[in-house]
Amino acid sequence: AFAAGDTVVARQFAENVEVSGGHTRLPSYAAGAKGRILRLHGSHVFPDSNAHGGGEAPEPLYAVVFAASELWAHPEHPHDEVVVDMWQSYLSAAS
Repeated sequence: AFAAGDTVVARQFAENVEVSGGHTRLPSYAAGAKGRILRLHGSHVFPDSNAHGGGEAPEPLYAVVFAASELWAHPEHPHDEVVVDMWQSYLSAAS
């Protein structure tokens, strides 16, 4: 769904949408943040499903680049970037 260079937004809430209180790999510090697709890693097991017996449910996995200033209110180095691997269902296209 996304290509390198696309601007995306991470899902607003860092929680498992399939299992209440369940495992997720969406870091809370990135929830709701705007980033840029760096690359596609291919499709991989979706841990939010697999950790709770819902099967592997492979999804595309992306490297997403976020500006430190997008993730934290007062970053020590605001021009630094952080790369986070995120599954497709954690992302939406930025408007």
